[in-house]
Amino acid sequence: MGSTVSGVGTRAEVMAALHDASARFIELAAAVTPSDAARPVPPLEWTVGETIGHVLTVIRRGYRDPRRSATPEETAGLNQICLDELEERDPAALAELLRADVHTALDLVYPKIADDRVFPFHGGVETTMTPALHVVLGEFLIHGYDVARALDQPWEISEADAHLMVPGELMGAWLRADAPDERYELRLGEHEPIGFAIHDGTLVVGDAAALVAGDVGVVAMPTLEMVLTFYGRIPAEDPVLQRLLSRFVPS
Repeated sequence: MGSTVSGVGTRAEVMAALHDASARFIELAAAVTPSDAARPVPPLEWTVGETIGHVLTVIRRGYRDPRRSATPEETAGLNQICLDELEERDPAALAELLRADVHTALDLVYPKIADDRVFPFHGGVETTMTPALHVVLGEFLIHGYDVARALDQPWEISEADAHLMVPGELMGAWLRADAPDERYELRLGEHEPIGFAIHDGTLVVGDAAALVAGDVGVVAMPTLEMVLTFYGRIPAEDPVLQRLLSRFVPS
């Protein structure tokens, strides 16, 4: 994920979606009962309460906790360390903590960070603000999906939001070190095709992907289906997508 480009959409578009997704996630969390907080959240190894707590730790690492993983393989471990350090598990209390931290991050801190400011991200890479916002948006939307599914409740991910979660170059923070050079093309819904390539251990997205030699593996499917598959929420049936997913470290 070491690039200033990641995902589809402008910073303003991602921020608008992030405000909406975080508000919906907080509302979902606030309604969780203590007994429902103990429900498991497949495919994760966490409960509903722990999943909500994880999202809180992600927001805090976005503006007050500077810890970052040095390699893709260390990211999941750091996630667990941060969650274990968080003593609160009551969903109503977590929702209020989230409300305060989301306000601080989205309304007070993030607007002050210039588009071209480079800072450390996970996996031993660096990034800028807009790519990082795409990842944070994914945390709220995907874990909202997780929690709602565990509670047998609906959770909408619109086509526009799904498109904003299409993996960008910052997903290179989860790229396996031994991933070979390859080219792909994502044909998602009615959107323009997106070039996607691995080159010299980095992820290249967009027009630059065409410069990578080799045959092009085509992934053609609805946008949300691709996103949920990429995040491991539904199984990959397309063999090209299966190959692409094998190049990343699960987190």
